[in-house]
Amino acid sequence: MWLLIAGVALINVAIYTGVVRGEDAVDLRQPRATGEPFLSTTPEAAPTLSPDRQQAHDAELDDSPDLPGRFVPTQGRQHTDPYPLDERIPFCPENQISNDCYASNPPTSGLHLPVQGTVRLADGNSVKIPPDPGIYDFEIPREAIPHLQEHAGVFVGYHCVTNACEQAVEELENLVSQKLSLGARVVLAPSPDLAEDTIGMAAWTRVDVLSIGEFTEDRVSRFIDAHSCRFDPEGFCPEGSRTRAPPVRSSLADGWSR
Repeated sequence: MWLLIAGVALINVAIYTGVVRGEDAVDLRQPRATGEPFLSTTPEAAPTLSPDRQQAHDAELDDSPDLPGRFVPTQGRQHTDPYPLDERIPFCPENQISNDCYASNPPTSGLHLPVQGTVRLADGNSVKIPPDPGIYDFEIPREAIPHLQEHAGVFVGYHCVTNACEQAVEELENLVSQKLSLGARVVLAPSPDLAEDTIGMAAWTRVDVLSIGEFTEDRVSRFIDAHSCRFDPEGFCPEGSRTRAPPVRSSLADGWSR
């Protein structure tokens, strides 16, 4: 009996100190580094993937110039504390990219709020974290954007100070409404983080920022069509379909949605 107990103890020590490792073993004591891709890119370390997981893995690393927007290497999928945060996640200074800040504005991956259900924001509006696909009349916390992208979504933000910009937003709302009716996973909302009279579109590892003078419906449409459900590691998009969750429309006055 004592020999059996001693043997079990030695095995436990070996496993938890990392002495015994199988060929594809993963040290679960160490969290995935924030900047690592969705899955390992090292062939000998990568497990056999299901088709869905392989698709998400490939989408995260796809830097093809044929896709709309600029490729931004992944900053990982780590969670922050729940909303509200004691400190906001900042945007990285130019040429000083790290995993403690966002490499693009709007964000395209990285630290993000966990699933929380409905929360009341500092401005009094209420929103789910991550937000459902829909059109919002109030700012979505920037820390929620990577989570909606992780759920196969596209974020379209705008910051208007002129009438010309407001008119463009009316066109944006009509366009996004059409995309939502077809099942696209897209969120449209004001984004004061952007420069004045600017539209910013972001999906997982892709961003496109344009001035109001550069805005065309075709440019926005192509971005949404290309990136809604392109990266879908958690299976929000049924196979072979881009019709997803029903949209919501939220009001600045009372935060209602349906």
